[in-house]
Amino acid sequence: MITDGHSADDGTVRQSPEPSVNATPDDHLEHAITRIWEEVLRLDGLTPEDNFFELGGHSLTASQVISRMRRVLQVDVPLAVFFAFPTIAELTAFAQRRGESVDAAGADTEKGAH
Repeated sequence: MITDGHSADDGTVRQSPEPSVNATPDDHLEHAITRIWEEVLRLDGLTPEDNFFELGGHSLTASQVISRMRRVLQVDVPLAVFFAFPTIAELTAFAQRRGESVDAAGADTEKGAH
């Protein structure tokens, strides 16, 4: 029986699934964000619908996640956005949109440079 959504009564802990070989870039991004949350919150087996603040996160741990996302994924997430999108799935969608807008801005800049 799963008691808290993350560990079983027998003490075993669910591991986050690794992205498959056919995983999309979104899957890899979601997995990377999940791993960052697991490291910062010191939890295993998180799911895309887990809420950061319901898992015990707070503004200081959110700042740690944001810093790691910036360093590892090159995605800048304002703290206010983190509060607005507190699940892995929501934060992944935001990061994906942010990445696409940065890519589009870079492409526009490159076109204007020629």
